[in-house]
Amino acid sequence: MNNHNLINTNCPNLENYLQNNAALLLLLLAPDGRIIDANKYARDIVGQEITGENLSSVIVDFSNTFSLEQTLEKNEISHLFNVTSYTGLPQTFYFRFIRQGENILAIGELNHLEVEDLRKNLTSLNNEFSNLNRELHKKNAELVKLNDLKNHFLGMAAHDLRNPIGAIQNLSEFLLEETGDKLNSEHTKFINVIHSSSKYMLNLLDQLLDIARIEAGKLDLDIRPTDIIELIKSCVYLNKVLAEKKKVEIQFHHYERFPDIELDAMKIEQVMHNLLSNAIKFSDPGSTIFVSAFLSNEHITVSVKDEGPGIPKEDIEKLYKPFSKTSVKLPDGEKSTGLGLAIVHKIILGHLGKIWVESKVGEGSSFYFSLPVKSPVKK
Repeated sequence: MNNHNLINTNCPNLENYLQNNAALLLLLLAPDGRIIDANKYARDIVGQEITGENLSSVIVDFSNTFSLEQTLEKNEISHLFNVTSYTGLPQTFYFRFIRQGENILAIGELNHLEVEDLRKNLTSLNNEFSNLNRELHKKNAELVKLNDLKNHFLGMAAHDLRNPIGAIQNLSEFLLEETGDKLNSEHTKFINVIHSSSKYMLNLLDQLLDIARIEAGKLDLDIRPTDIIELIKSCVYLNKVLAEKKKVEIQFHHYERFPDIELDAMKIEQVMHNLLSNAIKFSDPGSTIFVSAFLSNEHITVSVKDEGPGIPKEDIEKLYKPFSKTSVKLPDGEKSTGLGLAIVHKIILGHLGKIWVESKVGEGSSFYFSLPVKSPVKK
């Protein structure tokens, strides 16, 4: 403290309390408004040394009408000012100004009624938040229960429908193979429609079963060390038959030796088949699909790039949502369930990996997924 008395009393204990312990903002001012001294509470509120500063650097007068000299002359009771605190947030104080010899004592105190109102409002808001939080937990529990029921029903329905639709597909295929040359073109067309529709429905049911299992938390992964290069080569080879029908070429490149990667081979094959079949579906005859793999920072990244129509930026977020469709028009004769990429997304996340897409309209799309070389998923 400076060699000044903030307040003169005949009680040293009271002076000590006001200077060091009281929750009052005490400033000793020179007649020109310069701060000569301040108590501990004032210095703590502002958070820096304020002696020598002008009162206007500590308080904020939004009315711009405050005059220290006029206030003392009129003996006005109090003024409402904001004091910029060390947190950067203003605190509101009611100030009184009292002559003390040649100097001026500024006393700032909080409006206790205002503080009490604020406390009551905060308590009320906290109670309201607690009630809303309890209601949210209740609704979430109900949604989890309904989602479990939905997955149970979905899985049961898909499982029960799979056998009769599989029979329709097999029988229509048998009719095409055994009696195709004995039927007229119209009947053959009908059987082809039955066969393609049943094949589509069977694929849809398989994907519905996958979604139901995954959402029920039953994505059981059989994690084993796997030669991922051979896995990719096998997937590319199997998809080349479909690609050749559309006169589309698939090229696979990798430029380094790969260690065995810990993953579920069947699930990653499912990912590769989905990405490759989508790339073929949206590729024009004469175009090329580029598949590549590379290692980086204990992760392997695989990409599937096509030369198709590309995906608009606003549609990319829809890709991994079940049953969502983008604005990209499907080629003639192609069908989509809207489930494939949703399943792929969940499989990659189940491996604690990442999947993303880069695309430009008119130039094609590149789908990437990244997996840790040493899987942190429990085997």
